[in-house]
Amino acid sequence: MAITTEEDLATAVAHMKQAGTDLSLYELKAASGGFPRSAAETISAFANTSGGTLICGISEEDFQPVSHIDVKRIQSALAQAVREWVEPALAADIRVISFKNQPTVVANIPELPAREKPCYVKKLGRVSGSFIRTGDGDHRLSLYEIDRFMENQQRTARYDHVLVSEAILEDLDPDLLADWIANERNTSFGRADKLDDHTLMANRRMIAQSNDGTWHPTVAGLLALGSYPQKFYPRLNVVFTSYSGSSKEIRGSNAGALRYRDAINLDGPIPAMIIDTLKALSRNMKHGAIVRDGLRQDVPDYPLVAVREAVANALMHRDYSPESMGTPVLVDLYSDRLEISNPGGIYGTLSVEDLNRRGATFSRNQFLARILESVTYTDIDGSSGHVVENRGTGLPVIRSELAAALMAPPDIFSSLEEFRITFKHRSMTPEEGAYYSGANVKNSITAYLATHESASTSELSQASGLSAKTIRDHLSTLIEAGTVEGIGSLYSPKRRYRLAAR
Repeated sequence: MAITTEEDLATAVAHMKQAGTDLSLYELKAASGGFPRSAAETISAFANTSGGTLICGISEEDFQPVSHIDVKRIQSALAQAVREWVEPALAADIRVISFKNQPTVVANIPELPAREKPCYVKKLGRVSGSFIRTGDGDHRLSLYEIDRFMENQQRTARYDHVLVSEAILEDLDPDLLADWIANERNTSFGRADKLDDHTLMANRRMIAQSNDGTWHPTVAGLLALGSYPQKFYPRLNVVFTSYSGSSKEIRGSNAGALRYRDAINLDGPIPAMIIDTLKALSRNMKHGAIVRDGLRQDVPDYPLVAVREAVANALMHRDYSPESMGTPVLVDLYSDRLEISNPGGIYGTLSVEDLNRRGATFSRNQFLARILESVTYTDIDGSSGHVVENRGTGLPVIRSELAAALMAPPDIFSSLEEFRITFKHRSMTPEEGAYYSGANVKNSITAYLATHESASTSELSQASGLSAKTIRDHLSTLIEAGTVEGIGSLYSPKRRYRLAAR
């Protein structure tokens, strides 16, 4: 928040005093000996983050105004700093504002557009002079972060269509490839019909030619249509983990317990990884449903259509630069949320606010995105469709599916290094809570048995979404009441149950 009035300044200083330090949006400089040279680093950091305000004339030790600062000299030095000390030059709002009857010089530093970052201190150079604001301090950008900024400047990432020299064309899945070619010809208004298969693949950068004339699959080709891309890139996969609690850490008396209930490496081409991720999630999350009138009504903790969109987006838009090839897409299921994260933040000129305001798309991996538009998949419910639409509809679909499930919108976090979308655990509705009452579970068990000759504990558990132990407890009560009778030995794993004869 820019500081433009005495009231704004007093409020900002009060917040810093309460915290006992500078804040991410504000930096105090006493400037009692003149304009501090380190201010250039702060200017760079503000411009590379979310903007911020540099305040000269207030002590960062006791948050009191400094007497007799050279206002004119500091104001002039600040103007020179934002125009000449950093690259690119900034258009900062510089003004003199009174604080406790003493003048201070305030510079509101704007955030640079993504296409112009990083802002760096000229005398230090781009590598050593690029800073970012974290907490109350300025920190140098890593080489990886600088590279991502430069990638945004160029407006085109070039890593998805790099040829994979160790791979051969036979490493592409023949069925996926044939289906892709057919879809391309059906959706290109006749243009693809004029090209042979090989030329079509080359034009889409699915394959590329090496210096010796040999053709190889590209990263995009392998990921979209390869038989097993992880043969060449073992960590370009999805890692699914189901944790026991709300954190990856185990604390207190449970320190010796397992940190997670399930952990799976999901490999294969992108269509396979998406579906296998949904299967892993489906079997690890609860399905808020029980049998009603002999029929199961399924209400999962997280709507699978929304999850599918998030996983597809993570795989399509993730960073495929060499520095990120060792980082998988992570799907972490906690007791209170589901997190899906990928290396590389939002690409191009888009921001989190843009995504929240409207559907938008800006492809880091343009060739991969185009290939995936014509790749079909069969979902876990038997339906089919294309892996992605790439029309900026991903987040609107996610929001719509969550709203339909009476769930909150997702939380979105993006930095240079990571993009993460978080789904909060679905709250049980009052009506659904009634379904889980003891009486209703018993009624549902008897309703199921009324439409089946008999059922095992596991069949009733699968049909109801309840644990086998819960089902056994209710069966015992129903047997005591004479409503249900067991078939077979009491301790047999094959024991079945049916309605008792009346």
